[in-house]
Amino acid sequence: MPSINGQGGLIEVKSVTKGEELPPVEKADIVVVAGRGVGSADGVKLLTELAKLLGGTIGGTKKVVDAGWLPADRQVGQTGKTIRPTLYIGIGVSGAIQHIFGMKESKIIVAINSDPNAPIFQYADYGIVGDYRDVVKELIELLKSYKK
Repeated sequence: MPSINGQGGLIEVKSVTKGEELPPVEKADIVVVAGRGVGSADGVKLLTELAKLLGGTIGGTKKVVDAGWLPADRQVGQTGKTIRPTLYIGIGVSGAIQHIFGMKESKIIVAINSDPNAPIFQYADYGIVGDYRDVVKELIELLKSYKK
């Protein structure tokens, strides 16, 4: 590791760590959750941008974690974390009962899915049927316009 020569003498840098950019899923007030329907790590990246703009965090279903698109500490569900945010936005989430177990106590549940018959809609306060990429890109543009 490099050394830094400062006013107080030589300082040896032993390690560099980067702080977590987003809060843990179980502590966030707003959680955007990626389901298998987002299709790839790039889909998760788009949802992470939305989560940041909302001042929230990103989570995922077991299938998303198993695919390696998010780390295990971001998994929401029976075998992951139980969350109780003010706002839960499930994107590409089918609504398997194991996932519902971990998020059903959210105050407001929004579901975005291309399948109008996805079980997640039974739990949602608000539902949007459509291609998540189109919906999320519109939301991002809208949020960016308010931040200007």
